[in-house]
Amino acid sequence: MNDIFGKVLSLFLAVIVLFGMPLVYMNERAKTAEQLYLLTEVTHFVDSTCNTGYVSGRMLRSLYGSLAQKSASYRIQITHEQPEYVYDEADGGYVRCETFRDENDIWNCVEQGHRYLFQRGDFLTVTVERQAGFVLLAGQTDRTVGIRYGGTVKYEAY
Repeated sequence: MNDIFGKVLSLFLAVIVLFGMPLVYMNERAKTAEQLYLLTEVTHFVDSTCNTGYVSGRMLRSLYGSLAQKSASYRIQITHEQPEYVYDEADGGYVRCETFRDENDIWNCVEQGHRYLFQRGDFLTVTVERQAGFVLLAGQTDRTVGIRYGGTVKYEAY
């Protein structure tokens, strides 16, 4: 009886190693390719925005459309950081303060038919995180695919 149990157990382990490990490896390679695609699309969006100094509706729809073509759903966060220097009377010097705006402010401006304008020196950050998609094991959540990319607005179209 012990001999049969050992053979069945070793056969089960061999099947897991021979078929399971390549499946895990292929899943990791697919996640790497997906992350590279996300990085390429977000880099294109952020760099074009930083170079031109504005975001148009076409640019935003292009970003969201290119990410919607994948087999997963993503959460996209766009943050606009605008630095200001305010004179502090207590210290007698200037203090840097930041004003933050998110994608809701950008969408509100763009939906009215305007361009969302940046000033030179502003900082734009785009974060993309995977919310749902193919998982290897049922009941498992996979949030390992995600990127964050940003840049300083140069506004070269002056």
